Amino acid sequence: MLVYPAEAQEHVLHQSFIQIILARIIPLFQLTEKSNVGSEDLIYQTVSYIAAHYTEELTLPKMAHDLGVSQSTLSRVFSGTFHMNFNRYLNEARLDYACNLLLHSDRTILDICIHAGFESQRTFNRVFQERYHMSPREYRKQVKK
Repeated sequence: MLVYPAEAQEHVLHQSFIQIILARIIPLFQLTEKSNVGSEDLIYQTVSYIAAHYTEELTLPKMAHDLGVSQSTLSRVFSGTFHMNFNRYLNEARLDYACNLLLHSDRTILDICIHAGFESQRTFNRVFQERYHMSPREYRKQVKK
C-alpha cells in the first residue's frame, strides 16, 4: 500500500474537487466557435494584443490607440472583465513568461527580466515578490529542487 505525504494527499484532494466543480459547471457555459470570435470583440482583441506585445514597452494609451478605442473604454474592460487594472494584467503576463524562463532556461535573472518586458530589474523583483512572496532567485532554486 502506498502512503502519500499529507501535502500530496491535499493536492490530490484539491484536484478532485476542481474536477467535480468543472464537470458540473462546463455544461452551463455557452461555447462560441473561435471563427465567430474575432476583431469585433474587444475582450478578444485585448487578450490577443497583450499576448503579442507583453514583452515590449506597452502602455494603456498606446494599446488603446492601436485598438482604436478610448483609454477609459479599455480601462473598463480590464476592471470589468479581468477584475484588475491594465498594469497588473500586463505584469501577470510578464511574470508567467519570466517564471517559464526561470524554470526552463539558464538565462540570468537580469536577462529574463529584460526579455519579459520589465523596465528594470527593481520593478521585476518588486512585482515578483508581491506575487510569489520570494525573489526570482529563490523561486528558481525552490522549483528546481
